Amino acid sequence: MTNRDTLREDIAYVRDATNRANATTIPSIYLLWAAIGLCGFALVDFVDDSRWIGRFWLLAGPGGVGLSLWLGFRAQRQVEQADRRSGIRWGLHWLAYFVAGMLGLALVLSGHLDWAGFGSLMVLLLSLSYFHAGLQFDRRLLPVAVVAAVCYLLTLVVSGYEWTLAGVLMASVLVWQARLAARTHDVAH
Repeated sequence: MTNRDTLREDIAYVRDATNRANATTIPSIYLLWAAIGLCGFALVDFVDDSRWIGRFWLLAGPGGVGLSLWLGFRAQRQVEQADRRSGIRWGLHWLAYFVAGMLGLALVLSGHLDWAGFGSLMVLLLSLSYFHAGLQFDRRLLPVAVVAAVCYLLTLVVSGYEWTLAGVLMASVLVWQARLAARTHDVAH
C-alpha cells in the first residue's frame, strides 16, 4: 500500500468520525413530527370515517417530509455542514419506511389485513425505522424506537383511546428529544 492510499484512508476515517461526532440534530423536525403524529394518531379514536384518517396522512405525511427536508437543508446551511451524502442516506432510510408501508397497504387491499391491523403494522415499522436510524445515524433516536415499540403494543392490547395514548407517548418522546437536542446545541455553542 502506498503512502497516498494510507493518507486517503486516514482522511476518510477522520471525516467519518467527525461526521458522526457532529451529527446535527434539528429540534424543529422532532417538534413537527410530534404534532403530526399526535393529530394523526388521535384521529383514529375520534373520527368514525376512516377516509378522513387516510386523507390526513395523505397530506400530512408528504407535507411533513417536504418540511423536514427544508428544515434539514436550512439547518445544515446555517452551520455550514452541508453533507449531501448524509442527506441522501437519511432520505433513503425514510423512503424505505414509506415503501414498506405501501407494501403493507397491499395486505389491506387484498383482504389479508384490516385497517386497524394496518395502523398497528405502521407503528411497528416506525419503531423498526427509528431503531435502525438510531444504529446508523444518531443514537439519540433509540429511545424513540423503544417508545414506538411500546405504542405498537398499546394498539394491540388497550381498548379505548389506545391511539390517542400512543400519540401522546410518541409526541412526548419527540418533544423530549427536541429539548435535549436544543440543550446540546446551546452547550456546544
